[in-house]
Order: sequence, then structure tokens, then C-alpha cells
Amino acid sequence: MKHINFTIRGTTVFLLLFVFYSFTAEGQNKSELIIYEDAAEMVAATKEVITEITPEDFKNTYTRNDIYIIDVRTVAENKAGAVPGAVNIPRGVLEFRINLDETWDGTGKNPPSKSDPIFVYCSTGGRGSLSAKALMQLGYTNVQSLQGGWNAWNEKYPDIKE
Repeated sequence: MKHINFTIRGTTVFLLLFVFYSFTAEGQNKSELIIYEDAAEMVAATKEVITEITPEDFKNTYTRNDIYIIDVRTVAENKAGAVPGAVNIPRGVLEFRINLDETWDGTGKNPPSKSDPIFVYCSTGGRGSLSAKALMQLGYTNVQSLQGGWNAWNEKYPDIKE
């Protein structure tokens, strides 16, 4: 009887440790997780896998009706000036709001399909790059980030803004 109780207790402890360890960070599969020194390094690595568009090339594109332009800056940044036709979806909620109908209310558009052309931008290009990659990870296949972000656009085309 003591042997059975010891075996049950041992098995219970083992299972509890296994479950606890499985739900901690150390228990997660880190083999695919890349650790960066800082945000700049992370953005640089992201730019290796996304497509960027120059402000000059974007100027030839931004007025098309079949594209989606997303400003991932904060609401305050967006209110200070934005690319005409851009919808403001701050970086922190992009993945959660891109496919919601209410996000696109007032634009006359439905949420983008996975193959629709999407252009994202932020202030300088970092958040835009991370946003482009996040959308790609959600299955969007035609995503580009505005190189240099709003600052580059506004410097080159200061009269083209909302």
C-alpha cells in the first residue's frame, strides 16, 4: 500500500511539474524565436523580408481606388497630417482591426482581402516595416511599407496631405 501511495504521489508531482514547465517561457519552443539586441536590429531584419516602396513610387500609386493605405501611427500623429486616403489603425491594434468592417466605414471599402494591395506607413519606417511583416504573417500577400514613412513623404511632398 505504501508503494502504491508513493507511486501515485511521485506521478502526481511529475505531472504537476510537467504541466507547470510546459506553460512557462522556458518550456516554450525557442528554436524558431530570434532574439534581437534592440528594436533597430529587429527593424533591420524585418526590412530584409518585406517590400518597401519609395515616396516617389508611392506618389504614383496612392490615388488608386483599388489599394488600401494604412497609417500605423498613433491617433495624435495621424491628426497632425496623413497621406490622403489613409486609414489610421495604430500599430498596437493593427492585427485585430484590419479585418473589421467598422475600420473601413467611411472609405466605401470592405476590409482588404488577403491579395489586395496594402501600403503601410508610420513616422520613419520602423513601425511600418514591423506592420508589413505582421500583415504578411497573417497571410496578406501584397503588402508594402513606405520607405522613410510619413517624414519622408512629408519632406518630399509637403502639400500632399490630409
